[in-house]
Order: sequence, then C-alpha cells, then structure tokens
Amino acid sequence: MSNTLITIQESADLTQKSIQTIRRAIKSKKIKFRRDKTPQGFNYLIDKDSLFEFYGIKANETQAQANSEPSKEPVAFQVNEDMMNVNVHDFKAFVQTMQTMISQHSEERQSFLRLVNTMQEKIFVLENQVNLLKAPAVKKWYQLWKSKA
Repeated sequence: MSNTLITIQESADLTQKSIQTIRRAIKSKKIKFRRDKTPQGFNYLIDKDSLFEFYGIKANETQAQANSEPSKEPVAFQVNEDMMNVNVHDFKAFVQTMQTMISQHSEERQSFLRLVNTMQEKIFVLENQVNLLKAPAVKKWYQLWKSKA
C-alpha cells in the first residue's frame, strides 16, 4: 500500500461517486484501505492508487479536474428523452428566483396566519357578546320555589 491515503469524502470527490458507493467498494474489498479505530467507531483511509486503479482513473486527470475552474459552457441534462442545454449563469438565476419566491411565500403565509388569528379572536369576542345579549329564561310562577341543583 502506498503512502497516499485519503478519506472516504475525498475519494468520493475525486471519483465523482457517492460516499455510499465508496463504502460498498470498501466492504466488498475492491479497493485497499486502512481502518483506524476511534471512540465513535472506525475511520477508513483509502489507498489513492488502488482507488484510481479500480475506477480506471489516471492521476493526471484528477489533477486537471481539481485545477480547472467551472466553465461557462452549457451543461446538458437528459429530460424526458429531450436534451436541454442549461448554462451555469441561467441555473444560478433560477435558484435565486426560487429562493425569492420561497421567502415571499413564507412572508405571505405568516401574514395569512396573523389574519386568521385576528379573525378567530374577533369571532370569540362576538360569540361572548351574543351570549350576554340572550334574554334570561323567564321562570314560571311555580318554578320560583324549585332550587337549582
């Protein structure tokens, strides 16, 4: 095993795979690793060369990926068998618009809830006033001697 050991997160970033995929490769012993015991469990350190060999990645490709900056070229997404080109700027604008809409929705929801609470309070007050305005029941002459139990 070489001296280049990396964490599961770093290996997932380098190979553009999920952390769970890397864990499955460790469990099936397809890549070389070292397990360090910690009080919470184990930390797995993965041999970088073994990782590159298993996934068929060349070391200079990963360095180029790490050094390259995000391009403004359109990124293609597969949507219902149609290709849709989206560039990074458009996507960021869409995300910003969605965040604005979510915050506006939250504000409108809070305003609506305040209105509902106000209306409930007014209904409660009106119910109490109606109960006070109800005429007291008139007792018949023979009910005067009955006691309330």
